[in-house]
Amino acid sequence: MSTRQQRRAEVLTRLSAGQLSTLDAAQLLGLTLRQVQRLRRRFAAQGLPSVVHGNTGRAPRNRTDPAIVARLTLLCGAAGKYHDFNVSHLRDLLARDEEIRLPRSTLSRLLRVAGVRLPRPPRAEVKRMRRERKSSEGEMLQIDTSPFDGLESRGPRMALSAAIDDATGKIVYASFRPTEDQAGYLLMLRSIATTYGLPRLLYHDRHTILRSPKEPTLEDELAGRRPASQFQRVVASLGIQSIAALSPQAKGRIERLWRTLQDRLTKELRLAGVNMLEEANAFLPSFIESYNARFAQPAAEAQGAWQALAKGADLHYHFSTCETRQVRRDHTVAWLGRTLQLLPAKDEPSLSSKSVEVRVSPEGEVALYHEGRRLFHREAAPQAEVSTVKAQRRHSPLPSGAPDARAEARRRGWLYGKVQ
Repeated sequence: MSTRQQRRAEVLTRLSAGQLSTLDAAQLLGLTLRQVQRLRRRFAAQGLPSVVHGNTGRAPRNRTDPAIVARLTLLCGAAGKYHDFNVSHLRDLLARDEEIRLPRSTLSRLLRVAGVRLPRPPRAEVKRMRRERKSSEGEMLQIDTSPFDGLESRGPRMALSAAIDDATGKIVYASFRPTEDQAGYLLMLRSIATTYGLPRLLYHDRHTILRSPKEPTLEDELAGRRPASQFQRVVASLGIQSIAALSPQAKGRIERLWRTLQDRLTKELRLAGVNMLEEANAFLPSFIESYNARFAQPAAEAQGAWQALAKGADLHYHFSTCETRQVRRDHTVAWLGRTLQLLPAKDEPSLSSKSVEVRVSPEGEVALYHEGRRLFHREAAPQAEVSTVKAQRRHSPLPSGAPDARAEARRRGWLYGKVQ
């Protein structure tokens, strides 16, 4: 018998011997008078067995089948294919692939009882201020790139670029890149703009791709501008506000997303047999769809805050890097050691000595613009070099004390009246 049952038997024995009143027994056992009287009659008829609960020793009807527990031990043990999956992810995959459907709490308890998983140690308490979600989808996106070994040494290391909506927790973009780079962020912004629209606000870290670390010069201060990276320039030209977080905790939604993806996505890439970056990007759409169906939630306001791109907008113009160059007299532009030949029409004004913009798309395509108008051009062959011997004769200085033949010829011509 348990300690509680032993105490109940002792009180009922003293009650039957007349050493306690019914009221005293009720107070000691924490029961009502009617319950004590019922227990007294049962104790008088059955003795000590009456204090033992009737279900004692019986198997619960909702007990998990021992065969399922044994199967879980094999699947989730040190040698099992789910040995390092977290409990929530494990529950989803067991229901999808193994036809084992258990509540998360039950699954966690069974794994702990079987010794497969150890309880997580308590975390140190950190006091932070809670920020409420934005009310509309598209009102704010948190963007970032996280380098991690998603292929677990089966292939090259990659960096995952992603954007998550603050109002819904929905992944609106994700793509693997060889590394965190400027082209990846431009591709992200262009894909989001063409799929959903332009967000009102971007929240990101203080990486130099996303925010220029330079201090304004005197000319910048007089002109009322601040140094900006190429991504900052693109974001500002599209009318999107940009905020650089002061700490990782400030953009906690996407930081928690990395913790989830680096766990779930890594293991699902393993199960799918993905070994290359291209295969990982092909796998992402189906994973994102299932992730959003599982974790995304509706926004407080049904009306989204996305801003649509203008109809017929030139994507190359808006989502590209930009540098300014001056047009030469022969209508060529020098850019990174290359010569770009403009091809103006006959009725177009000359652009000689004018400034043009060299815009490069994330894929590396080069286009020239003047006052927002795209110009036709082709890459010209490099200019032929002047012969070394002729260049030496034309530009080499005369030896010290040597007569100047041209000056002598001019002098003789003047003496003989042959002035040219």
